Amino acid sequence: MELFDLSGKVAIVTGTSGILGPIWVETLEDAGCEVFRIDIPTYDVTSKHDVYLAKRECIYRYGGVDIIVNNAAIDTPPGSVSSFFGNFEEIMKVNICGAVNITEIFLPHMGQGGVVINIGSIQGNIGACIENYEDGFEKPVGYNCSKAALIQLSRSITTQYGRYGIRSVTIAFSAYDSGKLPKNFIKRFTETIPLRKTVSKESLQTTLLYACCCPDLAGTQVLVDSGYTAR
Repeated sequence: MELFDLSGKVAIVTGTSGILGPIWVETLEDAGCEVFRIDIPTYDVTSKHDVYLAKRECIYRYGGVDIIVNNAAIDTPPGSVSSFFGNFEEIMKVNICGAVNITEIFLPHMGQGGVVINIGSIQGNIGACIENYEDGFEKPVGYNCSKAALIQLSRSITTQYGRYGIRSVTIAFSAYDSGKLPKNFIKRFTETIPLRKTVSKESLQTTLLYACCCPDLAGTQVLVDSGYTAR
């Protein structure tokens, strides 16, 4: 038996042009899934009009949806300076309101066995460790708040729609070294982690597939952080 066989399934993934989005798409397609991509400029998750257009196209192509991966997120919007209170509304609008828009509009087309996967962060569970960043850097509190909200969204989707066989899970990771993070940050960060390493691409992929395929994983959060939150 193939534990992670998603043949015949349809998934939508938001934020597919970012760092993690392409990994989710690759992982799902390799497992046999049809993937419908949602990202700007074609579709903006903060616009219900755009999401309805995306739904119409997706349902026309595939007839329904089995997996939703709410991945679209921002930290500091392009062209903005990172500050603690800065861009709070904009961050929340993308990271949590966007996930709600997608789920609300696509969920009626999801049947028994469907799953909504919200891509969280360890920063939805803890405050930012400022000592890992360069002097003067302020991590936007909106990011932490939005990722914490996704945890509750997963719980609420499960309690509301579990009776119909639909569940939701939050996957929360620590740092993934895509090659774009400052080397000094990676060095400081890994020195504080019990396993002394960032999360690997393989761990990202395995966790996503586990969340898709484990029918009893519901209303909970999966932390993949090399032991960071065990401290």
